[in-house]
Amino acid sequence: MPALHRLLPALVLCGLCALATPALAAPKLTPSAPLKAYKGPEGELIIMVEVNDGAEMLVQFKNIGGPFEGKALLYLVDDQGKGRKDVYVDKKRGSKTYRSYVLSLRDGTWELYHPGKPGTHFSLRYSEAASEKLKIDDVLKAYQP
Repeated sequence: MPALHRLLPALVLCGLCALATPALAAPKLTPSAPLKAYKGPEGELIIMVEVNDGAEMLVQFKNIGGPFEGKALLYLVDDQGKGRKDVYVDKKRGSKTYRSYVLSLRDGTWELYHPGKPGTHFSLRYSEAASEKLKIDDVLKAYQP
């Protein structure tokens, strides 16, 4: 028990420091391109906003079902030039890291790789009406890091 008495003041101090430290704020997302909305073949609505100088993309999923419904998620962007762009997240499996692609742009057409249904992918078509109707602020609010 004597060792505990020596440790107790240090533990109390650590606890007080933790209480006094402000919570880390979520990184500020700065849109770097206008909102664009795309529709899938069965009414899926994929809303995209490039953020942080195009290095990342905020993607909101609507009419897609499952755990991604209504959520806005932040992904990395690999702009390869010449009309090619990949939107992905790095995932870890054991000691290996791999890219999990969500969207791919080729020759002006976006392809969605359904995040909740592996093996399911389909082309998206741009919706000017949906793009004008939706607001960037609503997509930013839907993002919960």
